[in-house]
Amino acid sequence: MPITLVGFAQAVVKNIGLINKENDPQLKLTPTGFLRLLLENNATTEINNIEALRNGQTRTIKLRYLQRGLESETSQVDDCETPLGVTWKESEITHPLYEKIGIFISDDEFRQYEEEAIQTLSLGDAQQAPLMRGFYEVLLTKLVGLISKIDTDLVAAQATKWGKNAAYGLSQSAQTLYLGKSADFNSGYVKLLEDAQLNEVNEGLLVCGSGLITRYDIYNRLKTNPDSQGISSLPLNAYTDVRTITGWGQNHFGVFAKGCVGFVDWNAFVGSFAGEKGGSVFFTLPVPVELGGGVLSSIVFDCQLKYIDCPEYDGEGKLTQPRGWKLIVGKHFGLWNQPADAFQSSDRLNGVTGAFHYIAAEQEEIQSVAPAAGAVFQTCSTECPDEPGSGSEA
Repeated sequence: MPITLVGFAQAVVKNIGLINKENDPQLKLTPTGFLRLLLENNATTEINNIEALRNGQTRTIKLRYLQRGLESETSQVDDCETPLGVTWKESEITHPLYEKIGIFISDDEFRQYEEEAIQTLSLGDAQQAPLMRGFYEVLLTKLVGLISKIDTDLVAAQATKWGKNAAYGLSQSAQTLYLGKSADFNSGYVKLLEDAQLNEVNEGLLVCGSGLITRYDIYNRLKTNPDSQGISSLPLNAYTDVRTITGWGQNHFGVFAKGCVGFVDWNAFVGSFAGEKGGSVFFTLPVPVELGGGVLSSIVFDCQLKYIDCPEYDGEGKLTQPRGWKLIVGKHFGLWNQPADAFQSSDRLNGVTGAFHYIAAEQEEIQSVAPAAGAVFQTCSTECPDEPGSGSEA
């Protein structure tokens, strides 16, 4: 019995669910760099216009937020006046991103998976082990490239979203931070923590970049004892992302306050938009993802499965695509940063978004001076005679 488009899609989703339960890291996506930072520390955001997005009525993602209150809004009079109400504001991601990959499975290749798919559907709830592992491994290799491109897009998007830094007069420019083998009173790790305090960052810092910031982090992870100044290891636990070299600059890195930056995504092929339509079946595919500390999550992709019933040839009559199945896997997403007006115009942090741009520079080390070869040093057990040429007689 040949399997239908819907049946194959159902079998794929079911088998991936069983693969997820096996907790095998080799069968899970492992995001790196900036995307990993976002997934592990994502801001809690709510999309206001999710239905409009799904209906194709708009391409703008809208999220709501509140501004911080001010001292000037308080009153010293014990009365029942409440002159200021809470007003929700709305931020927009005007150019949400989309990336997709395509996988073609010829009829000959498909026959290898068809029997397993049919068996999956016939077993129902009795199936305990995944059957379509071979197909999933093919899919996984393609998804690695897809999430890498998503990371590249997010890095590029962040390059235009840096906020102001209250530690430098609310400057939006990248600030140079000098890093060395030990903590310095006026720079490096100490200065970064002071900057965070001045920007009222209350939790641990999230750091992402490449180059010197990575070397600094590695060095501190390897440091096992206090140095001559009594300073122990000071790792930043940075997320290394080589794409920041092109996206942000050589030795540039970002420092983020938790909750102020987020990965925002949505799925189109849900509800009435899922199912078989026009010779294709549309569905969502949750793929297991392994994050730091053994935390398991998933990224849900939109999928379109279509049967290509006509072979394709080039201009010379050479077969370029036989009959087979085309699986298109895509993702709608965007990068959210806390809006610049999250702090009101009269707030000292107006323009601070919790995304700070830095450039790592190497701190100059104090060089020890060694005497020249053959140098002679005079020592005296009693008072030394006057040096020649001093004008005194011996």
